[in-house]
Amino acid sequence: MNASEFQSYLKRVAVMVGDLPKDVAVLAADEFDTNFERQGFFGDGWAESKRVERYRIGERKQGSTLLQTGNLRRSIRYSVQGGTIRFSSDVPYASIHNEGGEINHPGGTAFVKKNGKAIWVSNRSAAGKNYPRTRPHKIVMPRRQFVGAHPVLEAEIVKYIETVLKGY
Repeated sequence: MNASEFQSYLKRVAVMVGDLPKDVAVLAADEFDTNFERQGFFGDGWAESKRVERYRIGERKQGSTLLQTGNLRRSIRYSVQGGTIRFSSDVPYASIHNEGGEINHPGGTAFVKKNGKAIWVSNRSAAGKNYPRTRPHKIVMPRRQFVGAHPVLEAEIVKYIETVLKGY
């Protein structure tokens, strides 16, 4: 290999190394999107939502866990700066679902009782009407992780990088 061939080789390697973080981000984003199809984080299933549990015992279906509207799934974005990849979502409930935790609900949600069950009433429908309201309470959200580090993802990234490096 002469000097000009070596310079050309170095340029190709620099481009490849420069593209690696973006390529890895795309790979990770695809895996995170697939978590919604898996209904779990790389095979670790999500806790069922009460809405899905109700469907299993005969009420109407309104989507599956974390996929009622698809807004959360579509909101996942990534940014690459240097060698750092950051995933984010502009949906306000993304963090509590991904990490789990407690929500201190202030109460005041209107409801009606039907067949011994509470049915929530929208604020618009409840305006000016004398519906009973919930009291302040805590809502415990189980962790339903869909974005983050996982050994399966790390193995996929290593495999991808090894494949790319073998080409040079």
